[in-house]
Amino acid sequence: MTKAKTKGRRAVDAAVRVEELRAQIRRHEHAYYVLDAPEVSDAEYDALFLELRRIEDERPDLLTPDSPTQRVGGEATGQFAKVRHRSPMLSLQNAFDEAEIRAFDRRVRAAVGDKVMYCAELKIDGLAISLTYAKGRLQRAATRGDGTTGEDVTANLRTIRSVPLQVTPAKGLPDVFEVRGEVYFPIAGFEKLNREMEAAGKPRFVNPRNTAAGSVRQIDPNVTAGRDLQTFMYTLDPAGPAKSQWDVLNALESMGFRVNKNRRRLSSVDEVVAYHAEWQRRRHELEYEIDGMVVKVDPHSQQQELGFVARSPRWAIAFKYAPEQAETEVEEIACYVGRTGVLTPVAHVKPVVVGGVTIRNVTMHNEAQVNEKGVYVGARVVIHRAGDVIPEIVSVKKPKPGWKMPTKCPVCGGEVVREEPYIAHRCINPFCGAQRLERLRHFAAVMDIEGLGYATLSQVIDRGVVEDPSDLFRLSVAQVKELDGFADKSAQNLVERIGAGGEPELWRFLYALGIPQVGEATAQLLAGDFGSIEKLREADEEALRRVEGVGPSMAHEVHAYFHGPGAELVDRLLKAGVRPQEAEAVGEGPFTGKTFVFTGTLETMSRPDAEALVRKLGGKAAGSVSSKTDYVVAGPGAGSKLEKAQKLKLTILDEDQFKALLPR
Repeated sequence: MTKAKTKGRRAVDAAVRVEELRAQIRRHEHAYYVLDAPEVSDAEYDALFLELRRIEDERPDLLTPDSPTQRVGGEATGQFAKVRHRSPMLSLQNAFDEAEIRAFDRRVRAAVGDKVMYCAELKIDGLAISLTYAKGRLQRAATRGDGTTGEDVTANLRTIRSVPLQVTPAKGLPDVFEVRGEVYFPIAGFEKLNREMEAAGKPRFVNPRNTAAGSVRQIDPNVTAGRDLQTFMYTLDPAGPAKSQWDVLNALESMGFRVNKNRRRLSSVDEVVAYHAEWQRRRHELEYEIDGMVVKVDPHSQQQELGFVARSPRWAIAFKYAPEQAETEVEEIACYVGRTGVLTPVAHVKPVVVGGVTIRNVTMHNEAQVNEKGVYVGARVVIHRAGDVIPEIVSVKKPKPGWKMPTKCPVCGGEVVREEPYIAHRCINPFCGAQRLERLRHFAAVMDIEGLGYATLSQVIDRGVVEDPSDLFRLSVAQVKELDGFADKSAQNLVERIGAGGEPELWRFLYALGIPQVGEATAQLLAGDFGSIEKLREADEEALRRVEGVGPSMAHEVHAYFHGPGAELVDRLLKAGVRPQEAEAVGEGPFTGKTFVFTGTLETMSRPDAEALVRKLGGKAAGSVSSKTDYVVAGPGAGSKLEKAQKLKLTILDEDQFKALLPR
């Protein structure tokens, strides 16, 4: 190939890659800023953005005005009144390693000379806001939005105690000025909220940043008030008599704004690198999450001299931390058996601290994933916590595919098969002890029977007094007293709690049975359509397929369950005194004839509560997306259902938009 042809091909490849990157970045920006439901980590987004910026720097002929590198963030959702900022709320360029921060320092010194002072502040992982004050009174609060126009969230921000409603303006400030900073969710408060959600049987929130963003953008300010949010302020516009960023921070503090005390003036790039490293080591001492450090040229005179590029100031940069990772060794790959018999491989690793948490086990889901990554016993692996929560193997030193799922169940020795087209391997022995324990635990949890944890259930199984869920309702106080950890009163209490669960809602009973493919939402649909357990047991596959959200495969599984071994369990439960309550008929209301699908995490209600509300108002809450779906309500963490809804061009709502449809 000639040099000219090679050069032409590279030019085409660069142009194609630029468009691919722009499309990906726009999609991720929409998910992050508008939906509050990021699809990738900050590090992955940063990598895409950095690659695009580098190509555009090398190929300025490819730069276009609508490139993501030429604008500031997301866009307002329309749920709140739009607010135009006094001056743009810009984003910062990022540095990911020491070489990049030193390059930033060289650019600064080339422009303003060698005498430079930096102001370093911790980069809070929260939501950027602006507060407008008029004659010392809080007039308006707004989100950043697209940097030029944000959303008016004054009522919500007024509920945050660290936001002053009135201040004595620093000397030299005009009557109207803006203060900018970050709203964040303290870690302790976030964990407390998740404990409350768990206690109420509701799903946990994913991370503090998304929860803070969702809290600020609530329709009901009382929800925001109950979240114990906090703030740090760092910008004053105009700066008044302040001559530097350091002066601005001091002025804000003197007026009563909350300003981060972990800040420092630094006179060299070496000091910047050292301070950055110090907080990388100490970040887990903080009561809030940080993802790096913001480094600003301190004197305003030098900031003005350096100026701006289209998206960012030339005098500031975010010196970010890499996602926390650690290297360790795989000691064993064990397989655990779930209630449906599916085997899940888990890598037991030498204990290692990642993100302040000791990791010993890493779930890998299936055989294909183990081999895609090349994990094996003795492998050196790099681990991080996906979303700072779930341990995940990022990479393997010297990967070696070829790991095989065992052909015999590690618990009962039964045959393990992979049934096409499924990826999972399953123990097909219906009497497998692991499956029995998991089925009983699932049944007890769904039926909301407290006190039936793994330890208690293991004992009643080992003693031969419980084989299936119906036996739970035949347990006597004398039998429970024989178990470790029980006395007269505690045994009596457990038997009474089991008895109190004997009249469950029909959907709860169906979900507890563990029918293949029937999750919580499908159980509610079946209960709503058939009304009673008797009618459901009599239904043929054609009748089942007529239920919204129930396809041929699911209809076959439900029919097979009630006309196979599952029928015997239902009979035994009924004979043991369990009486599933008939479901209330779907009401008439504003949602009559409408089908909703919920995906991701809701901020102010659990998914079951939202689905129950839909049914109460006459609608249907389905578990899967189809062309018949009217609305898909997507929260943080939404995945394949949201993607399918987008492909089908269905109406997609966030939680606030869903709540706006509810009758007042």
